[in-house]
Formats: sequence, C-alpha cells, structure tokens
Amino acid sequence: MFEPLVTIIIPCYNQDQFLAETLQSVFDQTYSNWECLFINDGSTDASESIILDWVQRDNRFQYYKTTNLGVSTARNYGLRIAQGEYVQFLDADDLLTADKLILSLDALQKNKVDIVCSNYLVFSTKVTVTEPPFSNLDHYEFNFYNLARYWNDGFTVPCHCWFFKASLFQNISFPLDLTAQEDWVMWLLIFQQKPKTFYLQKPLAFYRRNPLGRTNVKGFFDETLLAIRYLKPFLKDSDFQFLYESALIRFNNGMLYWRNRTDALKKSNTFKFGLMCKKALKRAGLLVIAKKIFYSLQLTK
Repeated sequence: MFEPLVTIIIPCYNQDQFLAETLQSVFDQTYSNWECLFINDGSTDASESIILDWVQRDNRFQYYKTTNLGVSTARNYGLRIAQGEYVQFLDADDLLTADKLILSLDALQKNKVDIVCSNYLVFSTKVTVTEPPFSNLDHYEFNFYNLARYWNDGFTVPCHCWFFKASLFQNISFPLDLTAQEDWVMWLLIFQQKPKTFYLQKPLAFYRRNPLGRTNVKGFFDETLLAIRYLKPFLKDSDFQFLYESALIRFNNGMLYWRNRTDALKKSNTFKFGLMCKKALKRAGLLVIAKKIFYSLQLTK
C-alpha cells in the first residue's frame, strides 16, 4: 500500500510549557509516514531542549532554529524545506487527535480533493475537559467568498484543522509584514485557486485557549485592513471590493453587537440597583471611600 509522506510544520516561540504535549500528539499518530519540522523562532525558554530530546528519540522530528522573525517566516521556512506530498500545520500549544493524519489522508484520497478540513474542540488546561468550537464549521461552505465575508464573524478555522496538498503552496507564502491575520491571508490565496475541499465533521484537532496567545492580546481590525491591503495585488478588482466591503460589514456588526449589549445592560435590574446605590453613596458623601474599597477588593482577587 502506497503511504505518501506528510509534512507537519510547527513554528514555536517560547511555548515550552505546552510543547511536550503538542509533540506527543504528533508522536501518537496512527499514520506513521510523516516528518515533523520544528521551527524554533528564536525562543528564549526551554523549547530547544525539549525538541532536541524528541529528535534523539525519533528521527522523524527535525529541528531548525532561526532568529525571531515571526510565525510567517517560520512557516514559510518549513514550506520551503518540506519533503511531503501533504502539509499539516500545527501551532506549538495545540494538539492533534491520534487519527488526524490517517483520517484526513483517507478522506482526501477517497473524495479526490485538494484540502480536507476537520472539526475541532476547545480546551484550556486538560484535553479531557473540552468546550464546543467557537466557530460552527457545519454552517459554511469552504470557498473564497465565505472566508472573505465571515472570517472572525462566525467562520474561523484554526490552522491545524486543515490538511493540504503541498502543491497548493508552490507560488504563495505567508505574509511577512503582518503580526496577525497571516493565516487568513494564506487561506484566501489558496481558495482563490478554487481547490476542491472535503469537510470532516469529526473533531480531529484541539485548540488551546491560551490567555497569552497572539489572538488574545491584540485587536484585529487594524490588522484586517493591513491584510486587505496586502491582498490587493493578488485579487481581481471585484474580489478586492467584496473583501473590503465584508470587513466594513463585520466591523459594523461588531459595533451594533456591543451597542445592543450595553443598552441591555443599562435596562437590567442589576444595573439599576447599582446606579441607585451609587446615588445613595454620593448623597451620603461615601462614594469616594466606597470606590477605594471596591478597587482594593478587585486587586486582591
């Protein structure tokens, strides 16, 4: 039986606290013909020693070290040296199920497609305690227009859900000038090629809710505009216009959501009671003291 090589690309910057678990999920794959390219993006923690232990243990793990140039540079480097016919991305704090590669490869070959996307689950500390995905992939067809219109607005795909034919990356690369949304740019460039895609409803990836992750420490609207500007030379005018209008729609929907939420809060009994207490404390001359007590209690939590 022919078993094509699958390349797994893991960029890493200071994720040593999660790394052993991530690499274990690669090692546990029931499909054995893989290479794992670990790209150390200038980590200053113990990431290097952890991966070197795995390299000694199994020569399918390969270690490469670069200066800290960002996740896009690391992934592009992995794509340049990849030997596999297929590509699986994985971030250094996320996990794959043991059957991720075998089921993805089987679905891709049986359905004669270019991409397989699987569902996923969310976890924080223990993979045995999971939450539903933050994006319901069952509701969307995988194409350029849905990725352009609904990304970060109900339709967001973690990078390790995908399983690609390596040939899709021959003439494109992750953008180097973006510190977020770089994956969205890449998926749009890929789906501009109109690849055939198959969706596996079974969750085969675990997304870690990491409070220190990039998606939790920075807003996205400015990065979205930068991503759209980056894509302009690669898109037809009609596609660029659609992409730009979609970003404005998502921003407007977000503003309406928070406005409606604020209005609902102000109408709630809890808010009205708090406002009544504030007025009473102000009349009694105790508002300043009450605020100091409140803030001191917050700081001790």
